[in-house]
Amino acid sequence: MTRRAPWGVLIIALLMFGSSSHAVQAQAGYSASALYNLANAYARGGKPGLAVLNYERARLLDPTDPDIDANLRHVREAAGLPPESRNGFARVAGIASPRILAWVGVLGILIAGAGAIARLYYPRHRRKLLAATLLGISLLGVTIVSGVALWPIMHESVVITHAAPVRVSPVPIEEPLFVLPEATIVSTSAQHDGFVLVRTSTGRAGWVPSSNLAPIVPKQVDRRRKSG
Repeated sequence: MTRRAPWGVLIIALLMFGSSSHAVQAQAGYSASALYNLANAYARGGKPGLAVLNYERARLLDPTDPDIDANLRHVREAAGLPPESRNGFARVAGIASPRILAWVGVLGILIAGAGAIARLYYPRHRRKLLAATLLGISLLGVTIVSGVALWPIMHESVVITHAAPVRVSPVPIEEPLFVLPEATIVSTSAQHDGFVLVRTSTGRAGWVPSSNLAPIVPKQVDRRRKSG
C-alpha cells in the first residue's frame, strides 16, 4: 500500500528509519551478518516467517549483499510465495542508508537556501550562486525520490506464525475472510485492541491479530529479540 507524504515528512521519516536501523545494529548481535545467520537458522529450522523477517532486517543494514537477496528469494519460493513485489525503483532507492539520505536532504535545503539568499546580496555572482542553489535542490530531490520509495517499508510486517486469519473487523469471534500464509509481507495501518489493519500486495485488506505479525522496521529492538 503506497502512502503519499510531503517532502518534509519524508525527510523526517528517513531520519527515523535510519535511526531504527542504527538502533538494530547497535544492539549486541544486531548486525547485518548476525541477522543473516539468524535468518539462515530459522530457514533450516522450518520457520520461514522468522527467516524472511530477519533477512529483510539484514537487508536494511546491508542493502547490497547479494547473499541476503538470494536466500530471501529461496525461502519465499520454498514457502510457495510469489516473487517479491517491490519494484526496481524501491530496490535502487534502498541501496543507500536512510540516515545518509535524510542528511543529504537536510544539506540540500541548507545549500539551496543559502544560495537563494546570497543571490540577493551578491548579484554579481548570480550564476555561481544559481549553480549552488540548483545543487541543493538536486540533493533534496534525491532524498525525496528515495523517501517516496522507502516510505512503504516503514509500514510493512511479516506473518511469523503458521497462518494469520484476516477478519472484516477487529474481533476474534468472526469467521476469517481469508488466511495469510506464513512469511507473507503485508502493509499495515491502523491498530485496535490487539488487531492490525493490513493490506496484501494484491489489495485484499482486513484485521489480523498483532501477535501474528512482526514489523520489518522494529519499534523496540529489545522486545523483539526473541523473534529475531
